Amino acid sequence: MILCGASALLIISHYQGAAGFFRTLVGNSLDQHPWNATFGHFWWFGASFFLYLVMPLLLALATRGSFNERYGFQLGDWRAGLLITVLFLAIMLPATWVASTLNTFKGIYPLAGNGAYLVNLGGGKTAISWTLFFTYEAAYFAYFIAWEFLFRGWMVHGVVPKWGRGPAILAQMAPFAVMHLGKAELEALGSIIAGVALGILSLRTRSFYYGALIHGVVAVWMDWLSAKGSLLGP
Repeated sequence: MILCGASALLIISHYQGAAGFFRTLVGNSLDQHPWNATFGHFWWFGASFFLYLVMPLLLALATRGSFNERYGFQLGDWRAGLLITVLFLAIMLPATWVASTLNTFKGIYPLAGNGAYLVNLGGGKTAISWTLFFTYEAAYFAYFIAWEFLFRGWMVHGVVPKWGRGPAILAQMAPFAVMHLGKAELEALGSIIAGVALGILSLRTRSFYYGALIHGVVAVWMDWLSAKGSLLGP
């Protein structure tokens, strides 16, 4: 049920949860709003939060699953979790900084482009808005909380009792890697390693929280590295 449910939710997210779908819903009715360039991404992040976290929890409730022990909704082994998180970030943050300088990554992040921090003033004029940037990044971070619950919470912890640790990790790694198609090739290939590592981390700590923290921090860090030149100015 978990694998079928996760597959269905990922497909729905691809169609009805996409930023482009939001545009078909509202048309040009919001074109004059200062944040008009970012609303589609807010829809994407919000829909993902609902589909990747809320819906699995509702399905877990319907099947009487345990939110904490079965799906990693707990701090678990927090000492190991915090230590491993620090070690991961000590490696990933510098690596992300190096990646941000490569041509293959330039122009990819933030996903909303300069719409993540530029507001529309009308008349073809724009201005930098830190409020918009922080709001966008908060929504982006929440997206990764839901993302990690789907793969490293619901899928890993829900499948491991019947399949065992190895198959459970691989079962979530495959769709996780496929979801990176369209990203830079280096990032897409790296998602295979990341999917396995984060799956192991979730099972080791009995919690998906630490993977969510790592994933969210690295993603926001990449956005900052990509946007800081425009945000801070010359």
